[in-house]
Amino acid sequence: MALADILQAAAAAIALIGAFPWRLLLATVIFLVVAEGLMFIPRAGFVLKLCVASLLAVQLLAMFRVAALGEPPPLAILLDASYLPPASMLVLWLCALVPFALGLAVLAATGQGTGVRYFFGNILRDKPPSPRAFLLFKAVMHVAAAVFTFVAPGIVLKGYIGWNALEQGLVAALLYWQAPLAVLLLSVAFDAFATWLPKLLPARAAGIVVLVLLLFFVLFLFAFTYTLSAGAFGI
Repeated sequence: MALADILQAAAAAIALIGAFPWRLLLATVIFLVVAEGLMFIPRAGFVLKLCVASLLAVQLLAMFRVAALGEPPPLAILLDASYLPPASMLVLWLCALVPFALGLAVLAATGQGTGVRYFFGNILRDKPPSPRAFLLFKAVMHVAAAVFTFVAPGIVLKGYIGWNALEQGLVAALLYWQAPLAVLLLSVAFDAFATWLPKLLPARAAGIVVLVLLLFFVLFLFAFTYTLSAGAFGI
């Protein structure tokens, strides 16, 4: 996959969003509200967030598939996550939790024991890791998650189920490694920007700007992942 293919996928992602912007934007809002809201559950919040988000991500990609066919994607597709085969759910959870575990392991290895406990405590009460440690944690997660870039799209685009989805997704990531690398670089760059912005703006203003940008970034990242995957799987 050449640079021209990646740029073409980015342009196709923007066009795909432009076809049904409000519907896809609302779906992204629902995704973020549900996923981020789960973090407020004490002790299990982050694990629940990752597990639920991994299932909803498949459905969001399914909405982009409908949009790519020229049809308005119904929001009800998000509810179809509960109908995924149990084996596929297990694989999606694995793909979400392995990067999380690796990120925690790196935090622990760098002496950030307090930071590790934050993810299993109460985010309203416990102190999070330092911005630099949090950035490292996210970077490790992004690197590990890049390996699984094509697993969820394989379920949507090719109908793969369970371990076959994992196997085919890993093969696609190996063959078309440039695509996961592009997604990885975008994700790391956004996290670095979100960490740097509060140094320029007041905390409240920076928080609002990051929140708005996060919404559009996640929307684009889903569309970009879809168009990259369609190219990788020959759709």
